[in-house]
Amino acid sequence: MKKLLLFLAILILLFSGIHPGEGQDLPYMTAGSHGEEVKALKKRLYALNYYKTDNFSGQYTEDTAEKVRLFQRLNGLEETGCVDAATAAALYSDNAVPMPRPTMVPLTSPGPTPAVSYPQRDEEGFLAAPEEYIYENDTEGLWIYLNQDLQVIITRQEDSRARLEWFETEILTRNGQAFRTVMTDPQRPGKNFMAPYEIAGRENLVLGFSDDFYGNRMNNGENTGIIIREGQILSEKTNKRTGHHLPNLDMMAQYPDSTLAVYDCGELTAADLMDRGAVNVFSFGPWLLRDGKINDLVYTYYKSIEPRQALGMIAPGHYLLVSVQGRRKDSEGTTLQRVAELMQQRGVTQALNLDGGNTMALIFRGRMLNKLAVYKNKKFIRSVTSMIGIGYTQEMAD
Repeated sequence: MKKLLLFLAILILLFSGIHPGEGQDLPYMTAGSHGEEVKALKKRLYALNYYKTDNFSGQYTEDTAEKVRLFQRLNGLEETGCVDAATAAALYSDNAVPMPRPTMVPLTSPGPTPAVSYPQRDEEGFLAAPEEYIYENDTEGLWIYLNQDLQVIITRQEDSRARLEWFETEILTRNGQAFRTVMTDPQRPGKNFMAPYEIAGRENLVLGFSDDFYGNRMNNGENTGIIIREGQILSEKTNKRTGHHLPNLDMMAQYPDSTLAVYDCGELTAADLMDRGAVNVFSFGPWLLRDGKINDLVYTYYKSIEPRQALGMIAPGHYLLVSVQGRRKDSEGTTLQRVAELMQQRGVTQALNLDGGNTMALIFRGRMLNKLAVYKNKKFIRSVTSMIGIGYTQEMAD
């Protein structure tokens, strides 16, 4: 009889989705309970987004009871505020319903892209002939570059309700066309600061944009993060674990197969990344999207309204760069949550926050498209020692 009961208990656990050793060990709890069991309860509620912080006490307070009631409501249980057997089973079920993350008010939908008379293109939208096509219209907010292996389409967007203006740059590549990093002084990485539009113009970049601003941290003796440029390790020292400071030195690695992948700051070493074939590694952070999921950190931290810049991958060879203007009367800037949600809506699966603020620069054929941000009553763009670019053209802007 005992063996039969044990067998039935195991079947119940298997088919209920409860993780053995977890939910079923929780005793009945209510307001006034205390101890490690309460901490375990709070840890699970935190994992399901019902708590915003993981700094827990062992006291079952009225606030704890309210969190439990909310969990019970969303999971179709009686709202007692107490942890009984049914609540414990639901908590550790694979089907436990988490607390929905609060989303921001959607921005105005992009308007229709102006009609453009393209030369002959192939079925993928690249030029059919070995030539360049360039379209620029500042009034419409549309800038295009096409050749046989590269498409760069920049659209300017705005939402007057949010006092926000931003650029969305869609980038498509094939046949080995890829992002490359340019440095002002390759023999002395992190030295010789220059205006970003000067660097982009000198390198004849189709598109150039600010990166992780590692040169500033390197020169100031700060923790620089893992920095790899064109297959060379420039810095290996990073944070041991991810925090909510800026930058937290989370990473984005670029691989030869056109893949971009993001990692926590201490997840891999420089040697690990090199072994995986990383060509470039950018360290700033936090990462915004990983496998299509938004980083939990942006719902609690990084709430300041600032100029922002983030690079993301929709699929290998298909990328989205979001550049948000800020620190201006006509465009204040935005939060990282806003940037992450916007990129997720556009289908981005991997994304990293790059340096924003007065470092944010978006340069098309040597001409900076973003307006200067104001900081401490000064309107300027920071000088940098490196940037990310793609494409090469002799047809630079006047």
